[in-house]
Amino acid sequence: MPEQSGTGGTRIIRSRTIWERIKSWPMDRINRFEEDFNTKDWDEWSQASSWFAAIGLNTLSIVLRIGHWFDGPKYDPILNPFRSSLAVWLSFCEWTLFSLSMVNAIYVYLSTKNYHLFEHRLNDRPKSNNVQMQEVGEPIPAWAERYPGRIFSYPLLQVIFEHPGFDPNSECVWVITMWCPSSFCLDLFCYYSPAQVLILNYLTGENYFYLLPAAVIIGIQLKVLVKLYQSLIKDRQIIFDEVYNEYTEKFVNPNCFVHKYEVGIQTDVNRPWDKININPRLKQKQKSKKEIMDKNI
Repeated sequence: MPEQSGTGGTRIIRSRTIWERIKSWPMDRINRFEEDFNTKDWDEWSQASSWFAAIGLNTLSIVLRIGHWFDGPKYDPILNPFRSSLAVWLSFCEWTLFSLSMVNAIYVYLSTKNYHLFEHRLNDRPKSNNVQMQEVGEPIPAWAERYPGRIFSYPLLQVIFEHPGFDPNSECVWVITMWCPSSFCLDLFCYYSPAQVLILNYLTGENYFYLLPAAVIIGIQLKVLVKLYQSLIKDRQIIFDEVYNEYTEKFVNPNCFVHKYEVGIQTDVNRPWDKININPRLKQKQKSKKEIMDKNI
């Protein structure tokens, strides 16, 4: 049904045909998925899913290690140099999990984010080891600022191809590189670190009763340390905000927003000290003028 316009007429709305709807359906679904993806709280989801991922990987490592116990006689490189296919596949899976743990650990250590300090003075270097000076508009691609491009690809390309030197006359800015790992990778590093994977790889039927508790203690220790450090950062930020707020309320706002009133002051013209300090000649002139005015009246 056509909609009524404000002037009393009708506004004709052209509806899309079925063929246009069919053609635009994939793109509409992709746009909707992108909107849902951007509005989703990924931090909460990462913290919830990291538990399941860590438990699953640790369980898989233990199961793979138990598989070696049922593989038959122990591998002897001299008397029995040949290994069964099951042992080869189990070792391959174990080293794959160890490589996954190493890649995750490297990503956690090297995950950073750059912030440009445009209003900071160039002659005053910030007190941080993660600060460097960079030219404004320097053509650094986005992938070069992230792992692994920041470590491997981009430095190699700078060595192979000619890179322009630093121009001292160009406009520069301080850039601070802040450590910013994701919650999922950080929790996975705590519960499935390379040290824990190595401990599980040496698990046997004789030493499991003290190697398993050692792996659990390492994971709990890392998680508690990370949690305490995150709480320390939040507490420092809260204290800084509170000190800033108290300073603003006590010293800044009272001086910026001063109550002013329009007050009229009444003054007596015939003040006694004026009569004392008046010039005698001026007083005689005023008296003569007053007598002349009285005569004219």
